[in-house]
Amino acid sequence: MFPQLLYVGDVPVEASYHGSALLHRLLSDYPPERLSIIETATQSEESRRLPQVKYLSYPIGKQRWLNTRFNPYVSVWFTQAGKLLAPKLLQSLNGFNFEGVLTVAHGFGWFAAAEIASRRSVPLHLIVHDDWPRVAGVAPVFLSWLDKRFASVYRQAQSCLCVSPAMSLSYGERYGKPACTIYPSRAVTCPQYDEPPVRLAHNDHAFTVAFAGTINSSGYIRALVALQDALKLTGGRLLIFGPLSAETAQQMRLNDPNTEIRGLLPPTELLTILRDEVDTLFVPMSFEPADRINMEMAFPSKLADYTATGLPLLIYGPRYCSAVTWARENPGVAAIVESEPDLCRAIALLANNPDMRLKLGKLALATGRQYFTHDRAQRIFHQSLSV
Repeated sequence: MFPQLLYVGDVPVEASYHGSALLHRLLSDYPPERLSIIETATQSEESRRLPQVKYLSYPIGKQRWLNTRFNPYVSVWFTQAGKLLAPKLLQSLNGFNFEGVLTVAHGFGWFAAAEIASRRSVPLHLIVHDDWPRVAGVAPVFLSWLDKRFASVYRQAQSCLCVSPAMSLSYGERYGKPACTIYPSRAVTCPQYDEPPVRLAHNDHAFTVAFAGTINSSGYIRALVALQDALKLTGGRLLIFGPLSAETAQQMRLNDPNTEIRGLLPPTELLTILRDEVDTLFVPMSFEPADRINMEMAFPSKLADYTATGLPLLIYGPRYCSAVTWARENPGVAAIVESEPDLCRAIALLANNPDMRLKLGKLALATGRQYFTHDRAQRIFHQSLSV
């Protein structure tokens, strides 16, 4: 039932965060002998890889150029270079007779994947977690060029999986071909909890809020700084989990005495610590006008694991963002804050109201089971491969 599948893309397939975790979890049940992986950007860490699966690394973009002021121009060249690299990638497979190609619309590898699928006349399967043509950061003069190439790959794909209903609807209208929604999922090893942690019922400790994930725009930095400031009024703590170093945190002004940088942890360990130490989980979205389109269509993957903890969610973002839309479609699943002045009030309310925390935590648990289970995502993914 499982086609021999080749993954080609810039997003590494590893148990870490964001798109990498999404891929790792989708492919965790795939027969390893029927899967090969070619990573075309940052190489995954061996300890975080899928066991017994063959991994190859062929970086397309040269980091020294991508880190210069020429990035908006060289990104166009590297996108085209991905297509030109296809013959070399095919030669590296040593006879692996793949029956389909999987990729993620991010970076440059997706163009190589489309060319490989075309050359071998096999189905292409496309996953989209960011509105890539509009977040790629290419020079404005090349935006139309990139969008046309993305459109051709999108239409070539036998299946298109988008991470939010808004993205699926928008792409269907924009490119004339429907897409399927696949929300981020939990790992198959994700712990199952029946109730929120007992600590939520008590106010005998410092009120603690946690953020787990990457900080990849100025809008997210501003949101976390605003949260840090709001927690000062209640004597609360902020815990940040993810690939953020103490040095970078200081540069972002996330270095107050009430803020702790905890690093990147394995998902199961992270969930245990969150239940043991945290009272509320923070879901920031950017208010920046330049980020609006992506905020409308991208979906925060952290909600999959966040809702598994039974902790209350605090979603902070503009009314139009996907996280707020999701929360309003599921009343009571989260506290919603749509402006910075309201953030202080929400923090004070959560800090002083154990009953509210427990109610929100229970609804987060129940709603998460509807949207983010491993089995649900697997069904959608496997169906897309068999279309």
